[in-house]
Amino acid sequence: MKKLSLFCAALLLGATLHPLRASSDEGPSDATSPAGATSTTIYYVSVSTGSARADGLSASTAMKDLQKAIDAATDGDQIYVAEGNYLGNLNRGYIQSGRFGNAQNDRGKFISIYGGFSTDFRERDVIKYVTKIQPTDQSFIAPLFNINARRPYGYNGPEGSVVVDGLVFDFGENNLYCKADVNNEVTGTPNEGVLTGRFIELGASPACPKEGYRNGDEYALHMDVEGNVRISNCIFVNCRDYGISALMGKGHMEICNNIFIACRYAACQVKGNVRDDDIEKVSLDFHHNTVLFTWTRTKTFEDMGQGFRFMNGIRTVDVHNNIFGCNSNCAVERVYYESNKKMEELKQSNLYDNYFFANRRDLELAAPGAATISVSAAQIEEAEQIGPKYEGNMDLPEGNDEFLSAIDEAYLQGFMALKIISSQSYDASSTANAINRMLGLNQQGTEIVRPTMYCNKYPWEKAKDLFGKVEGYGAQIPR
Repeated sequence: MKKLSLFCAALLLGATLHPLRASSDEGPSDATSPAGATSTTIYYVSVSTGSARADGLSASTAMKDLQKAIDAATDGDQIYVAEGNYLGNLNRGYIQSGRFGNAQNDRGKFISIYGGFSTDFRERDVIKYVTKIQPTDQSFIAPLFNINARRPYGYNGPEGSVVVDGLVFDFGENNLYCKADVNNEVTGTPNEGVLTGRFIELGASPACPKEGYRNGDEYALHMDVEGNVRISNCIFVNCRDYGISALMGKGHMEICNNIFIACRYAACQVKGNVRDDDIEKVSLDFHHNTVLFTWTRTKTFEDMGQGFRFMNGIRTVDVHNNIFGCNSNCAVERVYYESNKKMEELKQSNLYDNYFFANRRDLELAAPGAATISVSAAQIEEAEQIGPKYEGNMDLPEGNDEFLSAIDEAYLQGFMALKIISSQSYDASSTANAINRMLGLNQQGTEIVRPTMYCNKYPWEKAKDLFGKVEGYGAQIPR
């Protein structure tokens, strides 16, 4: 098992690998860093107590801007981030390490970022000291956080490391929604307790009062990386286009102990980004995550809406000890096949020891002669596309009331009672139909699809309540 996997495994078992408190006035020393290893430089960032012109090299000279710290860092550096909301240079709404979509020319850097510190950096608790990226009225066309970390092709030196730990990614204050109104079915408000009406997709304009600002297709966390990569102890909530969307080069990615809730498109999608000869050098471990309420691409519920997607270009993928619940298409999707038959035969799509509940389907498979096949948790061992590990998948056992109670009750009730209402109308006297009759074309009608709920805003503060509610499954209490 790789070093980063050992760290996360120990974290989930409750081992303390570093002191959460430091005696020095300058905060934790290199020896007590969250990664448990020394670094060339540690940068300190606090949006509330830092200074715009500080060097960030100590807790007492913390920077104010996380983007500035990223720009200053070099390979191997670590960044400690105190509680607060971080919106990039001049509050533009997003943060980047390397330019989005241009990793070939802007290779970024191998750095580690840890949120969840108190403003004096004496204590780290990612639940108590919330470090978030939560834009409001900012307009941008970029992921909330983009990270590039690639080496030139043919590089044979040591692998670099990338860590994202203890951040909250929330689009909820930026998204465009219908205003909540249980008496107006256009709004998609299932009950009085849900914060908003339905999410409004790009190009849609329902006849109802609106709240919020934007409805584009920006990712929450996008990565084009390689080496040793870990994303842990994070919350992805109200994400309008993936929680995590990543391209992975040679190396190992570990996604552990995160909460994904009310994300659109998919909660997590990682594609291999290597030549066929190097696929055997790419692996992914997705474990101890809680994945709830993933929504489809549009309100018609036609496509997307997956919790986790098995993608191509990765030799070994392990998905285990997660909780998948209330995903509007499927909890897990395995529908892509390598174009090279030999590569497909060598592929390991391991899905084991997971809990499932109230998903439209637990596992979705591609199949000859059918669009897809729906597989229940109890039948996963019969799916030949899964394996060699496939044991231990099951419905969420009874007795987990504490976990279910931690889910926002109004949101859960709305989802469990979800209905999609479709109606059609035909107006023979419309101008369009008059012209069609004159030209000998078919008459046209309109179809209206109104779900009782679709990608409504989830209260981000309540997402924190889901840590540690089921022992050994889903996101555990961060240590």
